[in-house]
Amino acid sequence: MATPSTHKVISAKDASNGDTVYLTSCDAWTPDIAIAELLKADDEGWRLDFANRLHEVVNPGLVDARENTLGLAELAA
Repeated sequence: MATPSTHKVISAKDASNGDTVYLTSCDAWTPDIAIAELLKADDEGWRLDFANRLHEVVNPGLVDARENTLGLAELAA
């Protein structure tokens, strides 16, 4: 069985309620990690810079994630 490759997702805290949210590929925030944008190393820097300019969240950062068998994001264990 092949080992799933590790990617990153951008996680942040919702400024209005403190809930954890994840950045999607269409620049929206979601509490559902399954629809978060899986980032490759080349995209991590500019996507994190983008997230840091948004006022609806605080403390955006990169979190280890992987693509599951359905092609959706999940936290890396």
